[in-house]
Amino acid sequence: MAALIPHLAPWAGTDLRAALAPVNKSDLLRHLHALLQEKVNAAQLEISSTRGSFTSDTKSSAGDKHEVGRAMVQQELDKLEDQRAKLIALQQELARVPLGRTFDRVAFGSLVETDQGNYFVAIGLGRIEFVGGSCFAISLASPIGQALKDKRAG
Repeated sequence: MAALIPHLAPWAGTDLRAALAPVNKSDLLRHLHALLQEKVNAAQLEISSTRGSFTSDTKSSAGDKHEVGRAMVQQELDKLEDQRAKLIALQQELARVPLGRTFDRVAFGSLVETDQGNYFVAIGLGRIEFVGGSCFAISLASPIGQALKDKRAG
């Protein structure tokens, strides 16, 4: 698990390795798995709650007003189920990260240390704070991911 220190356009000519706390990739992955599972569980609870209100809603004499309310609840259910599906897709993507692999170039699964921060190139979740440190979880498709892609240390 070698970390890369690429020097790119905005980071050119600087290297502050000692200024950053090193991030342990195993700890980071464990934290990300737990974070995503927590989000999936929260989404599932919200879906169950919304489904409960949808199915317990009885037919009222208001007619159209009742149907509009049911349609709004259905839209909310659809949105929540979409969010849950995206979280599950992130979990599956994270499971593909090669833990034992060392990288000579930035690629999917790289943990990159720069003077601008630590970047974990896998899934886009933004800034992650955890007991072992902090970093930015970014997708390879993101602008920063694209700027780092295939760069070498030094």
